[in-house]
Amino acid sequence: MSFDEQTNYGYLSQVASPEASEGLTRSRAVLLLWFLRNVIGIDDLDAYEHVCDGPGDRGIDGMYVEEDDFTGIGTLVILQSKYPQTPKNVGRTDVAEFLGIANQCRTVEGVQALLADPGLEPELRALLIRNRVEERLAAGTLKVRLIFVTAGILQQDAQELVASTNVREGAGFLTVYDLRTLGPLAKSVLGPQPVSGEVVITTPSSERFVMQIDGRDHIVAAVKASEIVAWPGIDDRSLFDLNVRNQLRPNNVSKALRQALARSQDHPNFLAFHNGLTVVCNGITTQDESITVQDMSVVNGAQSVVALLDQAAYLTDELKLVVKFIEIGEHHQVAREIARRSNTQNPVNQRNLRALSGVQLRLLAEFKTEFPTYTYVTRPRYGEPLEGTVIENDHAAQLLCAIYNQQPWLAVKVLALFQDHYTAVFSTAITAAHIVLADLIEQRVRAGSSRVPSNYLASKKLTELVMVYLVGQLLRTDDALAQMLKAPATALEDRPALEAKLDELVGHAAGTLQIRAQEHRIAETYDDFKVDFKNREVLTKLGKEAAKLYVYAKATQATPAGGTL
Repeated sequence: MSFDEQTNYGYLSQVASPEASEGLTRSRAVLLLWFLRNVIGIDDLDAYEHVCDGPGDRGIDGMYVEEDDFTGIGTLVILQSKYPQTPKNVGRTDVAEFLGIANQCRTVEGVQALLADPGLEPELRALLIRNRVEERLAAGTLKVRLIFVTAGILQQDAQELVASTNVREGAGFLTVYDLRTLGPLAKSVLGPQPVSGEVVITTPSSERFVMQIDGRDHIVAAVKASEIVAWPGIDDRSLFDLNVRNQLRPNNVSKALRQALARSQDHPNFLAFHNGLTVVCNGITTQDESITVQDMSVVNGAQSVVALLDQAAYLTDELKLVVKFIEIGEHHQVAREIARRSNTQNPVNQRNLRALSGVQLRLLAEFKTEFPTYTYVTRPRYGEPLEGTVIENDHAAQLLCAIYNQQPWLAVKVLALFQDHYTAVFSTAITAAHIVLADLIEQRVRAGSSRVPSNYLASKKLTELVMVYLVGQLLRTDDALAQMLKAPATALEDRPALEAKLDELVGHAAGTLQIRAQEHRIAETYDDFKVDFKNREVLTKLGKEAAKLYVYAKATQATPAGGTL
């Protein structure tokens, strides 16, 4: 079937839309943000700090560093994004220009020249400094690779340049994602489904176990890694459509996996220490030396499959994985359940497991009796209508951590809040009223967002979390206000009065951020708030400044700091 350019461009337009940009203004930056989140797998809040969204970026639209803890050598990934208004052709010149631009970041002298450029985009300058590019290049602890992202179609002459560049610089130096890759990827985000077609898998009957459940085959087999990397749908990630996680961002597990794959002496034992893959499919046919799978999807093991593909040059016939094939027919709800239940190593399941803890059960009961107009959600609710004000417990954890634990720098790491920090965040002192108050503080922060410096709203979720923290700090400035935090149920009894007081505090918190922004303007320094708003030292200082300004304003009966700015 021919590739439909307009249809696939439409898919990409839907997922990489301005509505999902939260402040980014340039279409290429919006596309790159979506790419970093959905293809690379960088967390939503973290993805912003890797994107340049200005006219002085010198053709570098983003960068991040992949660390290798084993060797101590990092890889600086430099990205350029092109988002044409139509799926037009992208030729050799476009790729060549990117190669020339990126070469500046491969030498100490090139980086020094960039930093000396007075017209350099402040975000790019901050990225170069933050990632210590000049220092690490000089020390020989930083390599470079390039990613070119485009909503256009890469032409033959450009493909030839990419191939010759990788021959000269080494495999994987330059990777291109054009519409032919990104379109199907966007479609998979919009509508998960298995990869259509038959795949024949070599696995003798002596190396597989077969049983039937409800008339459908379930087969556990040893499969050569060299066959797995040839499965359709890996390049565009459509093979993982029904996986609850899709592909994870690079982490310690994937790094260790790649290192093991590169050591041929580990291959004979790989079957023993790897957890294997889970594959759902519409049909299975068995033969003596093989099985044929119809319409398949990897629902557990996506990062392993991607690692195999990345290390394909090292694979041997001795390297095999245990693969569980489950025939589901047209029962895709079963496929989703298998995907959810088989991903027990998925960090979100820490939240699911906590759903049955005493604290969460108690909070559920308190919400039902004391706050019936709220729905407290402790784990995913598939297809269920949720009534009233909905509070997800993972977001509640972030608010509690920012307000009651006074650690907004930790609050951004939502998965960690259900692991090592769970008992500190959901302490026995926390009640449903504490969560409702925290939610109300966030509501009033959002209502007063017009008082916040407009540039900070480019990372709205992060800034809101900082504002919530600042309001919590202001509530600690005198005994009467602190009592609201200690006895939230009592404070909530007079909601109009409580909201009025919170609106006042939001104004002062916004004023503190206005002063910070003004100081940067006066000093003509780049305000790297996307990083600073996750920095413990910066946020602690900001909280103290907000409290000091508020106490001074009350003492002098001044207009709230945010009121006239």
